[in-house]
Amino acid sequence: MDHTGVSKSLQHRRLVLGTTTMADTGFVLAAFVPFVLCWIFGEQKLRMISGFLLGLGAVPPFVLLYECMVSTRHVDLFNQQRRDHCTSLKYADIPTWLSVKRYWKSVLGLSFAWFIYDFIMYPFGIYSSMIMNNITGGSSSLMIVFGWSVVISLFYVPGTVFGTFLIDCFDLKTVMIVGLLLQAIVGFTMGTMCSLLSNHIAIFAVIYGIFLGLGEVGPGSCLHILVAKTSPMAVHRQFYSIATAVGKVGAFIGSWVFPQIVDAFGGSQTAKGNTGPFWIGSGLTILSAVVTFFLVKPITDDGLKAEDKAFFQYLEENGFDVSHIWTWETLTEEVRYNEMVKQQLHDDELAVLPT
Repeated sequence: MDHTGVSKSLQHRRLVLGTTTMADTGFVLAAFVPFVLCWIFGEQKLRMISGFLLGLGAVPPFVLLYECMVSTRHVDLFNQQRRDHCTSLKYADIPTWLSVKRYWKSVLGLSFAWFIYDFIMYPFGIYSSMIMNNITGGSSSLMIVFGWSVVISLFYVPGTVFGTFLIDCFDLKTVMIVGLLLQAIVGFTMGTMCSLLSNHIAIFAVIYGIFLGLGEVGPGSCLHILVAKTSPMAVHRQFYSIATAVGKVGAFIGSWVFPQIVDAFGGSQTAKGNTGPFWIGSGLTILSAVVTFFLVKPITDDGLKAEDKAFFQYLEENGFDVSHIWTWETLTEEVRYNEMVKQQLHDDELAVLPT
């Protein structure tokens, strides 16, 4: 992300467009495909629809597997040349205690924020059809329920796209906190005015979608970059893995407790039961904003380079040899050499083709 060949005004945007935006597009398709299949086959052929959904879900993994098999034709030669070039570069064993002592606040804050983000976004997306079914009074038409779910899911993509423009113009930490607070305001509004909004289903669906979209403007667009740039290259993989793993635990727990929250507030047949998750979710977004404010430090465009230097100095002050630690500069050199090797392999292929 700090690569010198990428404009500083675009580096964050490209990362989010290639990750979060693509994932949100998948969420939209996941809501749209059942709607289309239900429209094609009718609501009486649910077994056929479920079979098609399972089959379609198996297509992307097989395509990816095929691409991986095709792309390994020259992997042995590539790795051999790579090893010859980089025998002196290796990941050193960084003292765990020193890393934890320096970065525990940031890792704790970002892991908690990711936990809350997935705790809210996954169940609110998964159970959107259930909520809309309750709001519409238990409509017997799956087309109506699926249709409103598609409308709600469509707000994911505009949210993350809008967030990509904000994160390259403003401080990431500020964008995340503002997005969380706006999401809380919309959630509390839905909880307060649910009885009124339930009489206007279209307005309810739009505000529901805005609630989810603001989640993508804030943490959805910022978390990946904040986690990636908060830690140095030497311990980047460990810290990023911790934060993402904690987030997925939040997604699991949130999806598991969501129906129980509805029941605890009075059940799906009551207004309080349908608004309970919005009260809980909005309260958690405020808590996440507070944790982010106190535990997550701001980052700059050249944050990785600066963090590498600061971490090296910190290790040297504690008597650790940093001569074999990967830095952003050594990684950049490695990437450039890898591209050179790939280009050479490509030229060799063209040279043996018949003319």
